[in-house]
Amino acid sequence: MKLKPRLVPRSLAVRIFFLMVGGIVAATFLSRWVMEQLYTSELEQLGRSSAVERISDVVRVLDTLPPEARPSAAAAISFERLAVSFPESVGAGSEIDAALSDKLARGIRRAPGKVRLEALPPHPCTPEANPDCENLAKRFAAELKLADGQPVRVEYTTRWIKLGDAEWVPWVIGIGMLVLLAWLSVRIATRPLRALAEHATGLGRDLQRAPLDEHGPTEVQHAAHAFNAMQAQIRRQIDERTQMLAAIAHDLKTPLTRMRLRLELVDDEALRGKLGEDLAAMQTLIDEGLDFARSLDAQEQAQRIDLSALLETLCDDARETGQQVDFKGWTGIIVPARANALRRVFLNLIDNAVKYGGSATVQVSREQADVVVRVRDHGPGIPPDQLENVLKPYFRLENSRSRETGGTGLGLAIAANLVSAQAGQLRLRNHPQGGLEAEVRVGGA
Repeated sequence: MKLKPRLVPRSLAVRIFFLMVGGIVAATFLSRWVMEQLYTSELEQLGRSSAVERISDVVRVLDTLPPEARPSAAAAISFERLAVSFPESVGAGSEIDAALSDKLARGIRRAPGKVRLEALPPHPCTPEANPDCENLAKRFAAELKLADGQPVRVEYTTRWIKLGDAEWVPWVIGIGMLVLLAWLSVRIATRPLRALAEHATGLGRDLQRAPLDEHGPTEVQHAAHAFNAMQAQIRRQIDERTQMLAAIAHDLKTPLTRMRLRLELVDDEALRGKLGEDLAAMQTLIDEGLDFARSLDAQEQAQRIDLSALLETLCDDARETGQQVDFKGWTGIIVPARANALRRVFLNLIDNAVKYGGSATVQVSREQADVVVRVRDHGPGIPPDQLENVLKPYFRLENSRSRETGGTGLGLAIAANLVSAQAGQLRLRNHPQGGLEAEVRVGGA
């Protein structure tokens, strides 16, 4: 089944960041749109007022001049946005606003209703002829009679300075600064959550680590306090269980010792041998059960060790006892780890490989940031559906209760716990060329 792509980010910090940035961008564009609307409205009102004032000035000047001097004066004051002409009669154009026309009439001392102001489209032009083409907005025209009754027409085109692309530069800079501030705010706000997650991850490897700092907002303090209380409770429970198992193992040693002494009094040699095997199996079960409990609460401090040298030494020791063990791989690989715990892990894996596969091959290498150790035997392997089960405590592939064939079912579980306590992973697989391969992956130095 194909998984649908996730549209919502998994990270809480990214979600909050997107929400903040979305709000900032939306608010920015909304404010820009509102500003443009207000700017447009103000410009239209300013353009009308400017047209009324300019036309009023022209009419007042012409009123003071004699008729023969007016054409030359009109030509002198006319330019690309102001045109003055003298028609034969006053036309009746469409009035754009009665109040605006009355304002013009008052400005030139005319009776209301004697002046009409109309709006016209701007004259077509090209930037080559008039650089202000893009800024020309509306053309207003007023036709009226001068003080002596001569008709006059005054046309005026307002200028409209539009908001250009350059106006966006401060907005873009402002948005960038707000986005950066939003990201820093999110990082600061989610820092306690990251610390809580890191502490929770490390808690599985070291229950003795220092508790979380109970600082920050109230919610963070409550979460840190609850987490510290949980850590203390888990630590007490593991300590109590380990102490209980240790006490049981200690108390069982006395009756087991008495049973061994009384076993010497049994005349039947065959029976004495069987009872001795049972006592040895009981002792082994007690010891390995206690070791399994202790493997969940490793107290050994981590240090930098030469893993290659450790593995080579274990292989040499195994060969000296007659076992067929080969070492391959890199030399001088240093890892931060608990030396005794790793020694126990690889001893167990090598012993299992020799016991069930007749021989063992140990190989160490680097794979990116990890160090990988593979211990392979040449035995029959394990059914694929049982590869994960054999890492569980007290699980044995064989139904026999004999230690020589089935073991106690704790060796691999102890090894898996010890590896997990060092932020590593133990996995089993059937090698393509035969045999079982145990892979231990830990972080490199």
